Amino acid sequence: MAFSMNFQKEQLTGAPPVPVGVYTLQLKGFKQKPAKIKEGQTESESMNLNPDVVIIGNAEYEGRKVFPGLNTKAPWIIVDFVHACGLTMEEVQNENAGTEKADFTIPGVFVGSEDPSVKPEDWKYQGPLLNATMEVELAFTPATGGYKEKNEVRQYICKVPGCTEKHSTNLIRG
Repeated sequence: MAFSMNFQKEQLTGAPPVPVGVYTLQLKGFKQKPAKIKEGQTESESMNLNPDVVIIGNAEYEGRKVFPGLNTKAPWIIVDFVHACGLTMEEVQNENAGTEKADFTIPGVFVGSEDPSVKPEDWKYQGPLLNATMEVELAFTPATGGYKEKNEVRQYICKVPGCTEKHSTNLIRG
């Protein structure tokens, strides 16, 4: 019998967006890659972190992937993401540590990032964010400009006890 590659329509087109609301997501990892190189440049100016997250604790949408956008050019969104996991950014131990000019990073490391011969797509995240859960408010974005309708994260809900940071409450562009 010949091998046949049969797919259901949803497998080919993707699942429709979930209803607007608050959902629990779990981080499975990152699929980082450099952002597109702009015309006239030779390398990317930023990194897309592409968190691999799924809905959990919801019988109807269990395991459904959500595609939040995280880019190093928008560090305030990364702070919101980390705080939603109940963690805080880590202070980089360099010459600015302990000063107003201190640098911060997400908790954990991207193994391979220290080796310039390893492409960012091949780095592997290890740290406390792996398998962490977070509450997010998902919004619905209609199809536009050749893109299908989709869910986007409107806001990450902070789980850091006593947090006094101001978090974004509407991350939807436009």
